[in-house]
Amino acid sequence: MKIKKIKKLLMSMVLFPIVPILFASPDNVEDEIKFGGTVVIIDNEIVAKITAFNKNTAVKEENITGSEDIIAGTNVLHDVFTPVSIGETATVEGVAIESSNYGPDDGQSELKDAVDNGIIITMRQTRNTGYGYLMTGFFTSYDEGADTSGVYKFKATFRVNTKQEIVPGS
Repeated sequence: MKIKKIKKLLMSMVLFPIVPILFASPDNVEDEIKFGGTVVIIDNEIVAKITAFNKNTAVKEENITGSEDIIAGTNVLHDVFTPVSIGETATVEGVAIESSNYGPDDGQSELKDAVDNGIIITMRQTRNTGYGYLMTGFFTSYDEGADTSGVYKFKATFRVNTKQEIVPGS
């Protein structure tokens, strides 16, 4: 009997911190940013829907340490850096969709052509609120495949060259 009580106590101690997360839902979480959708646009046509989106920002820096940057009471310099460039990529996963202009499999072909030829494409990311970004750039890596479900899937890294904010109603 004691072992059951100890086990129950340990389980309640372990699970207690995650219980609020388990019961969280969009209805009871205030100010949560919800993901509405991202699509790939080539030649003004949506050719793929993104199902997973992860953004990465990298800052390159330059050492600008000068003789005035000495640590008080020592002869040691304190390094000082400044940002010189910012790069942004998005790692995405998605499904190709059928081209309304050219029929089956063209969404797949348009994605692959964009990768193979370094074509600049547009990616539109919007949240449920309507806010988001219109990004232009190109794929730096691309993996594709399908399974017996017949759904064509891909994973890619997208280099963001320009980014324009989308504001609803403007």
